[in-house]
Amino acid sequence: MIKVIKNNILTTNTDIMVLSANPSLLAGSGVSGVIHKAAGPQLEIFAKAFAPISPGKAIITPGFNLSAKHVIHTVCPRYMHGTRGEEELLAAAYKNTLAFYNQIPDAKSIAFVSMGTGVYKWPMALAAEITVKELLKSRFKENYMCVLDEQSRLIYQSALDRYA
Repeated sequence: MIKVIKNNILTTNTDIMVLSANPSLLAGSGVSGVIHKAAGPQLEIFAKAFAPISPGKAIITPGFNLSAKHVIHTVCPRYMHGTRGEEELLAAAYKNTLAFYNQIPDAKSIAFVSMGTGVYKWPMALAAEITVKELLKSRFKENYMCVLDEQSRLIYQSALDRYA
C-alpha cells in the first residue's frame, strides 16, 4: 500500500523514516536538519562514520529520539536539466533505501519526504513519477509519501493514480 499524505514526517507513525541526506551525512538544512534535531546529536555522530556516500547510495541508522526505530539516509543527485544519469541516480536512491527491507524483518512501514525537490532542484512532477515507480516495487506493507502542502500532495497522488 502506498499513501500520499499531507503530514509532517516527524508525526507520521512509521517504523522507518527516510531523509535526503548530503554526502557528508551531517545535519543539513531543510528536512534533514529537522529530523537530525528531533533525533538528537547521536544521529549525526552515528551517521557520519559512514560518510561520505555517493548519490543513489543509502545507509541506515537507529532513530534515537524519533518515534521511528530507524532512519535511512540516502543521497539524491542534484538536478541539472536531466543529464548525466540523474534520473537513474534518483531511482537508485529509492531502490537502495527499499533494499533495507531484508535487514529489518520487523519493519512494516516506511515514510519518505519529497526527496530532491528542495535544494537539489528536482521538478516535483518528475520526482513524483520516479518515486512512484520505485515505491510500487516496495515490499514494505505501508509506504507513505509525506508532503507539507496540498499542491505537492496532488502531484504525487496524480503520479500514483497513473502508475498504480
